[in-house]
Amino acid sequence: MGAVVSLEAVKMMQKSQFWCSVPSFSSIFLLASLAVGSCALPAAPNGGPRDQKPPDIEEASIRQGSVNVSALEASWKFDEYVVLSSPQQNFVSSPPLPSGTTYELRSKTFIVTWPEPLLENSTYVFQWGNTIRDLHEGNVLKGIQWVFSTGNALDSGEIQGQVVDPWTGKGIKDAAVCLYPAQDHWRGGDAISDSCVFQVANYATRTNDSGYYTFSFLRTDTAYAIRAFADADGNNKLSPGELTPIGFLTDTWRPWDSPWQTNWGPVDYVPPILLMDQKAKADSLLAWEPWGADSSGTLKLSWTHGCGPRQAVDGELSYPEGLPFILQLKGKTGIYSEWPSDRPCAEHTEVLTGLPPGSYTLQAVYDCNANGILDAGDYWSGQGPETRIFATEKIEIKANWEVETHWELPRNNPISWEFH
Repeated sequence: MGAVVSLEAVKMMQKSQFWCSVPSFSSIFLLASLAVGSCALPAAPNGGPRDQKPPDIEEASIRQGSVNVSALEASWKFDEYVVLSSPQQNFVSSPPLPSGTTYELRSKTFIVTWPEPLLENSTYVFQWGNTIRDLHEGNVLKGIQWVFSTGNALDSGEIQGQVVDPWTGKGIKDAAVCLYPAQDHWRGGDAISDSCVFQVANYATRTNDSGYYTFSFLRTDTAYAIRAFADADGNNKLSPGELTPIGFLTDTWRPWDSPWQTNWGPVDYVPPILLMDQKAKADSLLAWEPWGADSSGTLKLSWTHGCGPRQAVDGELSYPEGLPFILQLKGKTGIYSEWPSDRPCAEHTEVLTGLPPGSYTLQAVYDCNANGILDAGDYWSGQGPETRIFATEKIEIKANWEVETHWELPRNNPISWEFH
């Protein structure tokens, strides 16, 4: 689109009865140029920085911390329009809401409706996860935990811990952690069995990025069995397609009654739950031949089987017998050599010759069943996975060089808290 002044039009203007000065003739072209410019696409106005603020809750039908609640629904009104993100998976209730619970949006209001009364004298904790996002920018409303009670007081029990990969020692992110009461106070009878993981848990949560989890507002008049597993569909139980490793603690645990505790951060109140990576494989022992003396390295390795954690007053060990561990030298292709140790406070020295040059790692397997291998465990037989730890410094082997290193192995397993 544009405005064009033709040569014929100029001639006609020159022949007209009006006298046109040179400046007036120039103004014609100026006007034409302005007409052309007026057809350009307008630039979008600068809208300022992107909105990164999540929605705010303006009203709630059940006040945070309420008691004696008998409602059949709960609703929250926001200060802007929002969208729901898989509430069946992201919205977690402990204890679980009745079957048939629905989730819906009406204008700016999020409504959760359950078809029958909630359990009596129970504290309910709603964890929203990523359920709510704002409509325009997708900002997630995070960290929401809504608490109320159907009785006349909020329960005050708490359990904290960590879910750990036993072969790496690292915390596991986003694992489902579930509690099963030793005594079912609502329906009566013993609630714990191996198959409890196939039922919806009374209390459930997820681990954070470091593998830590926290249960708050628990009943303190019972002990709980604790289980952990991957839960892709978010329903707090193992579904037929989720037959994955299961982490567990063999004992039941009573909550810590701490109504005054609010912000201590991660606290290991119970032992770590060891949860295997289903894709993990144990290292294999290499059958290797020493290299020639002109192209091999030598390692002089010494280690100490730790004495701790306690000794008697006279200096004798309180627990002279120890569970074994296996010290292993690992290279890039597998385990080159290994040595068992089951005598606390014992000193050991080994000399290896003919090692291929390269980088090596020392690791120790806490061999709880003394079978000489690293076991992945089996939930159904009650056998937990074994653990291993690593020396902090790598060993660099060079041709025709001798390297010396020492490692003091803790008798108290830092991953599982077991005593070796």
